[in-house]
Amino acid sequence: MAEDDVSLVGTLEKIVYSNPENGFLIGTFLTENSIRPITVKGIVFNTHEHETLRLKGNWENHKIYGRQFSIREFMPVEPTSAEGMVRYLSSVIFKGIGEKTAQRIVNKFGKDTFKIIDSSPELLSEVKGVGKKQQKSLLASWDDQRGLRDVMTFLRGVGITHVYAQRIFTKNGLNSIPLIKANPYQLTDIPGIGFLTADGIARNLGFDKNSPHRAAAGLIYMLEQQALNGHTCFPRQALLDKTEQELNIDATMLESSVRQLLEDRLLNSEKINVLSGLEQELISRPRFYKAERRVAENIYRILNSEAYTVFEGENSLIEEQERKVGLKLDPAQREAVEAALLHKVLIITGGPGTGKTTIVRFMLGLMRPRIPAIGLAAPTGRAAKRITETTGAAASTIHRLLEASNMGFQRDRENPLEQELLILDETSMIDTLLMDSFLEAVPSASRLILVGDVDQLPSVGAGAVLLDLIESRTIPVVRLDHIFRQAADSFITVNAHKVRRGEVPDFSRLNQSADAEKELLDFYFIKESDPEKIVEKILLMSTERIPQRFELDPMMDIQVLTPMHRGVTGSLHLNRKLQEKMNPDAKGFEHREQCFRIGDKVMQQQNDYEKQVFNGDLGRIVNCDPQTKELHVRFEQEIIHYQAKALDQLTLAYAITVHKSQGSEYSAVILPLTTHHYMMLQRNLLYTAITRGKQLVVLIGTETAIRMAVKNEGTMRRFTGLKNQLSELGATPLF
Repeated sequence: MAEDDVSLVGTLEKIVYSNPENGFLIGTFLTENSIRPITVKGIVFNTHEHETLRLKGNWENHKIYGRQFSIREFMPVEPTSAEGMVRYLSSVIFKGIGEKTAQRIVNKFGKDTFKIIDSSPELLSEVKGVGKKQQKSLLASWDDQRGLRDVMTFLRGVGITHVYAQRIFTKNGLNSIPLIKANPYQLTDIPGIGFLTADGIARNLGFDKNSPHRAAAGLIYMLEQQALNGHTCFPRQALLDKTEQELNIDATMLESSVRQLLEDRLLNSEKINVLSGLEQELISRPRFYKAERRVAENIYRILNSEAYTVFEGENSLIEEQERKVGLKLDPAQREAVEAALLHKVLIITGGPGTGKTTIVRFMLGLMRPRIPAIGLAAPTGRAAKRITETTGAAASTIHRLLEASNMGFQRDRENPLEQELLILDETSMIDTLLMDSFLEAVPSASRLILVGDVDQLPSVGAGAVLLDLIESRTIPVVRLDHIFRQAADSFITVNAHKVRRGEVPDFSRLNQSADAEKELLDFYFIKESDPEKIVEKILLMSTERIPQRFELDPMMDIQVLTPMHRGVTGSLHLNRKLQEKMNPDAKGFEHREQCFRIGDKVMQQQNDYEKQVFNGDLGRIVNCDPQTKELHVRFEQEIIHYQAKALDQLTLAYAITVHKSQGSEYSAVILPLTTHHYMMLQRNLLYTAITRGKQLVVLIGTETAIRMAVKNEGTMRRFTGLKNQLSELGATPLF
């Protein structure tokens, strides 16, 4: 057998270290016909000292601990030697059977010991010292171990990896085999097992491709895929067609399955009016349907409730505040402040340099003396920090405002927020599920101001909440479109608004040399069509040119953004290259497609309420343990410990996708943009990327790609039900 595919059978002599949470252990292992134990390490669940195991894996040479066997998978087996049988029966698995009793059992039955326990357990009474109580305990443990072996053997036989096999056994126990044989698609309830994995298992079990179980699971899978693309619902016929084409399932079976899923309330259906009075049926998962319904209901609840504080004489109040701060509001800004005083809910939208922050700061100054309890929040930690810096008022993430924990949000309708005024910034980033949770916790008498740029990319999560609320015309909306003089001097601001309007930036002004004699600009375009050369220029710009010319820190001040995750100029490849250049020699270890090293910049990819770190938070790795694959990451608030099982929450962040940058600002942004990104060349993606830069934006790519992005305003329209839910509540549009 090859060195990288070794199989060993023996006894786990001693467990030196174990982590019960992820199953990782380090131990000594005595192989059959050997007198010297070896060191083994890896994921091994539900095992005990002196248990006989079959291990598969490979040998490794550790710099400190020497030669070790790395376990890829394991299987409990019955020992065959007399010594092994005694050790097995006297282990902690079989309570009440000590070494002497185990020796007597083996002496009595020899090599047939386990056969006797299996088929003629009553013969155990012939062994001295084995009473009825011991016999009963031994047989109960024996059945458990046999069941575990049978289940694990079955699961491995149908292609389930050992980690998932353990999760399945933990959830279903000895029922695992009959449940999977009846419907392997039930496995999608196990974290980490998706439809495609379950589908492979079903094929191994001989399931027909047109089975009703496969059709139902396939429809739900396809609908969940659309949620990953931002849709909270999807047209019924399009869903049926995509499922038929991509999963090769009979159309008649799919029609029958969708009707059954709707009847069982595993799917929801709603009909909406589209152009020319036509109706379209949209199918959604219950969690999105109910969330959109609650968002609509809560918006009307807040709109139609009396406010705690009523403002009278708003004109004099505004003029008094203008004199106090020495500021004259322009007409749109004044309209926004008046609307905030008159209405319970208000949306303020506008691009960079149009005064959104000025308005928020002005309204805080005007309202704070009259409304002492004010909450200021944003979807991400970086966005909240930016609001705090620009307004001088303390802001938090929405998750912290709602007191998120591993038990969920502590603030809800039964335990609402206490603030009388709530201002949310970067509202375009808020997806349907988060907005649902937030509005559930808003008291009816509170005022709500939603601030955001509706022209940016929509939320990473499903939904288009800000756009839907604006288009519903049920909430007052003020659009700020005047670019103030200071912002107008910035090429970043000017070109961002050009892109927003569908105009191509003036390349003749941007295509400036970076010679020392030239005045430094805040916006550059570097022509390059070769992806490999683009990567070379990104490395040069981020590690030498920009740090030297602009005196910026290459690690924390400069952020590479990219439209895609894969490809030569995708985030995965760019992260490897930037890590090699900026942090090549630090201690670390491999995890999936990445290598984590001390000093690396990393990003949290999902909300973890227990750790109190959230999607989009940036940190630096300060310590790592290659042996146990654990990390310590310093975020702004504290150092967080990551065990091996939680590493999928992290990704390297030298380069990130534009979507992941939403709500953040960076001193310098570098964006590669070529026709290789044609799938993502959309106006709001380019607009979002440009507006992330504070001091400097550098585009590297081709004019063709930039023109394609600018002209493509047909950002894929998301299918959502929120506008329909708002209209179904029967309110007359306000504006």
